[in-house]
Amino acid sequence: MAHRYISEHHTVKLLLEPEGAVVAFTMKTYSYLLIVSSRFVGFKKIRTQDRVVARAHYNTRCVLDLIRRLYPDGA
Repeated sequence: MAHRYISEHHTVKLLLEPEGAVVAFTMKTYSYLLIVSSRFVGFKKIRTQDRVVARAHYNTRCVLDLIRRLYPDGA
């Protein structure tokens, strides 16, 4: 298993692993994800209730796949 660093505080969550990094700023309704990986570098706005990072088992590649499935229109 790859080495990971996971830090979760009330509004800021950080995931660092060899495949990439995810910084999540969690607000009441939306979360704003800054994602840096070999597949994607960018910013995504998602619904907080979807709990994307936790559901993707804290894996950057799975986070991107889950976002693509949950938000097919990119919205």
